Amino acid sequence: MEKVLIAIPNKCTGCNRCTYVCSAVKEGMFIPSKARIKINNFPHQGYSVQSICFQCPNAACMNACPEGAIIKNERGVIAIDINKCTECGECVEACPYGMMEQYESGVPYKCDLCGGSPACVAECNFGALLFKEIDTISQKQRNQQMKQRSKKVSPESKRHELAGNILELAVRIPRTPGYLG
Repeated sequence: MEKVLIAIPNKCTGCNRCTYVCSAVKEGMFIPSKARIKINNFPHQGYSVQSICFQCPNAACMNACPEGAIIKNERGVIAIDINKCTECGECVEACPYGMMEQYESGVPYKCDLCGGSPACVAECNFGALLFKEIDTISQKQRNQQMKQRSKKVSPESKRHELAGNILELAVRIPRTPGYLG
């Protein structure tokens, strides 16, 4: 059975360790702004919400690419064939979650699940990120998160709007010194 990346917002502490390890693995440097996972902080509410690529079954980014440069590989991961890409940005605009971005050069990038062993999951000490076979509970949560689509323009504004919507739907538990999720 296929494994999926699952974000559990009410366990996220906003530590950003996932963004640091992601950028280190993908960029060779600690550049959280280039990480394939993003953390949206809501300091006045005391919560942080992860933005992840859902590897959509019917990916808008893939459908929008005029060159067929975005494919679904044998593991079900949406991947970019850089050799076919013309750097038009249609995929960035099409992603309703803001998880497809472009370098300054125009080359797009997104999460590829680190080849099946996501570094962000391994780095998350609080269990706020899981990579597992989907079950009924996680499928329900994932579907609820995937329904939160945005029509905003920039990836950052899409992510922040969606994170706010997900936060509204999340089970909020008052955090106490002994709280672990």
